[in-house]
Amino acid sequence: MAYDLQEQEQIDSMKAFWQQWGKLIGGAVLAVSVAYLGYKGYGYYQAVQASKAAVVFADVEQAAQTQDLAKVKSAAAQLQADYAGTAYAADAALLAAKVAFEKNDPATAQAQLGWVVQNVKDESMVAVAHLRLATIQLDQKHYDAALAELGQAHPSAFDALFLDLRGDVQTAKGDKAAARDAYKAALAKLVGDSPNRQFIQTKLDALGA
Repeated sequence: MAYDLQEQEQIDSMKAFWQQWGKLIGGAVLAVSVAYLGYKGYGYYQAVQASKAAVVFADVEQAAQTQDLAKVKSAAAQLQADYAGTAYAADAALLAAKVAFEKNDPATAQAQLGWVVQNVKDESMVAVAHLRLATIQLDQKHYDAALAELGQAHPSAFDALFLDLRGDVQTAKGDKAAARDAYKAALAKLVGDSPNRQFIQTKLDALGA
């Protein structure tokens, strides 16, 4: 097939372009394709992991309802070992800690909450773990340890809860001045007609002037 001069120049130009940039463009297209497939594959993997974790978490919930601590611990351990990156693992640890505390096993409760603090990225869940650890320390009269937990970083939305519990610890410790300061600070953090306001105010009033 014959080409006129202009068509031939265009063809020669395209050949030169592909000779110079063809490999680079091909490599870029391949890289984008691989990245896209990798993203889709990772998304599928995450969905499969979450689905499997949900099945195990159902076992945790069922065992928790019957207060079967051994089964709760076993299922929670499986989630932490095989599906640590899912929210189910964190939820299971918090639930296992609750059951352990209710079954008078503070060591297990602290271990489960400690796992959350060390392994979970969700700041709200970590804050809940610190609060529950502080509650256990308060229950055991380990006041300084409880205050250390309450001194940990946490989202501002938890300020009132942390300060309220700090007031409880200081009250139990016998430091009424520090307890009053904590309760007042907690009240200042509450917004509007929070249901906790009257409860905290009652504790503050009980301390006297």
